[in-house]
Amino acid sequence: MKVERREQGATRRSILQLLRRHGEMSAVELSAALEIGAVGIRQHLTALEREGLVYICGLRRNVGRPAHLYALTERAETFFPKHYERLVCELIESVAAVGGDTAVSEVLEQRRKTLSADLAPKLAGKSRAAQVTVLADTLAAQGYMCECEQLDNGDLLMTQYNCPFDCVARRYPQICDQELRLYEDLLATTIKRDMTIAEGGHCCRYRIPA
Repeated sequence: MKVERREQGATRRSILQLLRRHGEMSAVELSAALEIGAVGIRQHLTALEREGLVYICGLRRNVGRPAHLYALTERAETFFPKHYERLVCELIESVAAVGGDTAVSEVLEQRRKTLSADLAPKLAGKSRAAQVTVLADTLAAQGYMCECEQLDNGDLLMTQYNCPFDCVARRYPQICDQELRLYEDLLATTIKRDMTIAEGGHCCRYRIPA
């Protein structure tokens, strides 16, 4: 059973890779490329559709019955390495090389202001607990692995188990300072941060008054 699952997983990864390379393909084309029967390919495509990784993007009308064309969904892009963190590190290093720490701080401050303007309307008019929940959900969608919980005294604990730009934060602590300022601006309160990944902790943890 485990071998069969591994084979299914390998076939589905191959389908995703082919669609990434060619943009859109029919089941017959995928069948020919992978040398697997069309019936089997369609079963894999159905499973991938169910998982939200591929979708039917159109029809190809040739001689005979029209063929469905399949393409990757946005969700499927997570299966392909992007190396964004490395790019961010290189960009920040370039900024530092040109303008020093002052330029880095200015760039990160501008980022904070942009994020604040984008997030503030989503939090407006909500209770503190609801605001923290929305903020945590937004950060989780951005790769922070963020969770929040309410403590016995009513205060809120927001915990991030991943830092999407860890390499930057370890070299340029200004980014951690700007993150804290962003959350304080959005929630209009003083926040205590008692742990960060950049300083060797297993998470970034924020204690927010009720």
